Amino acid sequence: MVRSGFLIASMIWGALVFGACNAELPVEKESETEVPVRLETGRMSVRSSDPDEDRISDLSLMVFDTYGRLEEHAYLEGNDIRRCSVWLTPGKEYRFAVCVNFGYEVKVSNAADLEKVTCHLAYPDEYRNGIPMYADSGLIGISGDTEITLRLIRLMSKISIRMDRSRLSDDVEMNVTAVRIGNCPKMARVFIPNSVQDGDECFPLGFTKTGEDCWQLNRTETRYISGSTSLYMLENLQGRFAEDTIAKDCDKVFDGYDPRREKCSYIELDIDYISSDKESTGDCLRYRFYLGEDRNNLDVERNCHYRITVRPEGDGLSDDGWRVDKEGITTIEKPSFSYYPDSYIRGSIGDRIHIGCKVTPADTPFDVGLQYMERDKNDGIYDYVIDDDGFGATLTFTGPGRGLIYMSAGPPVDDAALWIIEVDLPNS
Repeated sequence: MVRSGFLIASMIWGALVFGACNAELPVEKESETEVPVRLETGRMSVRSSDPDEDRISDLSLMVFDTYGRLEEHAYLEGNDIRRCSVWLTPGKEYRFAVCVNFGYEVKVSNAADLEKVTCHLAYPDEYRNGIPMYADSGLIGISGDTEITLRLIRLMSKISIRMDRSRLSDDVEMNVTAVRIGNCPKMARVFIPNSVQDGDECFPLGFTKTGEDCWQLNRTETRYISGSTSLYMLENLQGRFAEDTIAKDCDKVFDGYDPRREKCSYIELDIDYISSDKESTGDCLRYRFYLGEDRNNLDVERNCHYRITVRPEGDGLSDDGWRVDKEGITTIEKPSFSYYPDSYIRGSIGDRIHIGCKVTPADTPFDVGLQYMERDKNDGIYDYVIDDDGFGATLTFTGPGRGLIYMSAGPPVDDAALWIIEVDLPNS
């Protein structure tokens, strides 16, 4: 039976399937005793709408004798499975192994095959029926009153992120629009350590939260510190940098020729950014941080909780702790207005003069004063040619008289210039 969920690549053979939360193997032998098996999820190692981290929706239980041969097996499904039973011989030792929340029966013929068991994800957040977990007891002696407790280990690590905006300049606003895991593993070997071998073993776009799922990062809880949001990923152990060569977090990055670029997992944040002189337009400000135990480590270990505080400083654009991609940031043109030459212009017939305004931003609504120039032209004072950019004109004086030109800029500039034009007869 296959249903949506985690897919397990393993050896195929016949097995009993049970559909109850509490079940036992049906054949009781005279020399055997019933051994209860209890499951505990425990807690993630302290390290500093997500999955239920304690839920158990299905389990594959395997029991091996001292030679590693499969003695008993069972597959159970239910709402919250915590107990089951198997019949075993007192006085003997057995090894208990269990896979939880894989969505498919794990089948092996002996204990050596456990190293081949692999958890595959069809998509990065495929854990709606519970986080995949497992346990391996080692050999345990059985007596008449033995009860087995298997402490489950989560195959995933949890990464919690929060924002500390206390060191940002007052004019800076940063709102997170997306947070994701880059180089997010597609698979993990269950009973042995796991590391991504090449980029094909990672999702092109890893586990991601966007929109409302990021709102905690934009909500202040205490003194500029936001709430947190969490991401989950399968184990990816990539070791350490040689000779501890990384002195600053922002140097924890790889060039295009380094194979680790496609294998090492990282956190990436997309941020809408605005300050008094810069903003994100079209694209966004992007922060990237490679994961690990410390600056020179690249391991993301199963069953561990990593806590990360993003603490930008000043304008938030410096590579201080995070690798910052500023390609999406553009400079905001502050509103400005000036005009040239002086507001009073006097000349003679035949003179040419250029007048106009300098306005930023360049897309500011602007009235070049065409109606004023057309009136003066009709009065025979000057002729005119409007500049290509529409912010000025060249005047050619044609006859005596006094004219007036008014040019105005709309929002966000909201300013204007007035020229008085006097044209005299040429000197005799």
